[in-house]
Amino acid sequence: MDAGKSEGKRQRAKGKSTETPRFLHKSQGSLRSTRPAVASLLAAAEAELTAHGISTPRLDAEVLLAHALEVDRAGLYARLYDPLPPGRVAAFHRLLARRARHEPLQYLTGVQEFWSLAFRVDQRVLIPRPETEVVVETALRLLGKVENFCSLLHAPRSYAPRAGRVRLLDIGTGSGCIAIALATELSQAEVWAVDTSRDALAVARENAERHRVAGRIRFLHGNLFTPLAGEEGGFDLIVSNPPYIARDDLAALQPEVQDWEPRSALAGGVDGLDFYRRLLSEGPAYLRSGGWLVMEMGQGQGSEVLRLIGERRDLSAGSGVLDYAGRERVAVARKGATRVG
Repeated sequence: MDAGKSEGKRQRAKGKSTETPRFLHKSQGSLRSTRPAVASLLAAAEAELTAHGISTPRLDAEVLLAHALEVDRAGLYARLYDPLPPGRVAAFHRLLARRARHEPLQYLTGVQEFWSLAFRVDQRVLIPRPETEVVVETALRLLGKVENFCSLLHAPRSYAPRAGRVRLLDIGTGSGCIAIALATELSQAEVWAVDTSRDALAVARENAERHRVAGRIRFLHGNLFTPLAGEEGGFDLIVSNPPYIARDDLAALQPEVQDWEPRSALAGGVDGLDFYRRLLSEGPAYLRSGGWLVMEMGQGQGSEVLRLIGERRDLSAGSGVLDYAGRERVAVARKGATRVG
């Protein structure tokens, strides 16, 4: 999904709860006790996060305390009854106060794993989801790099790309997770990545440097295909995780999503299909003959997205790919080819 900032949104979210969480006021036998131990901190934090409606209070408390102590969760339990330095306890308090306001855990730790890679994330980008890995899997199979993935039972067969370096395009790169995952798997690929947000591109570049693929990814600022003049017919495969939340569904999202993640990476128009229409209308011009368009879909959108593919005379082979929960997650379409299955 394209990613951007919404300062006003975050300020509204931060203003929702002006009351200091109760764990910051306690003084006797509590989080503010003299050099509290891990066990007592976790117990009090779990109770407080539960009171604020956090769905996984114990897990979140453990992750945040481990982050504050700069250890993993195994290290946390190794010192369960050890007293902790006041500075570390204070850092934990600050993280808990933010989590109690439903700020996403990944923004607090600054990290989200995707494709077994650690990605830097903050409020400038959408948090990568595990189901988006199906986009990467599908792309690799289409390029003949993957033989069997259980989620790809209904995916099209692979094809041989043209001779020379494979060229891939990621539209709405956000944190760069899809582009970077593909670059790490395809050492000879040339990857291009576009986003409307300069802030998101800064995060994506940082992630590319972190995973040592920055020299093979070209990051461009712009709206979908606008920065790609002169590259028509130049790509073997286009991938995208576009904004796909319908307008009336935005208000029903969890607070962690609705109040904190970039709205531009979520909102897909009245019916959630605005970006699919543009991808299908503009994308084929940038594919070589036989090239593929691979798009993540929201739950229940499969039939509509495949219908839109079916309306295009320059695309064929439209089909859906299931995620590991058995939901249609990815749509694929091929330029100038007959349907395969």
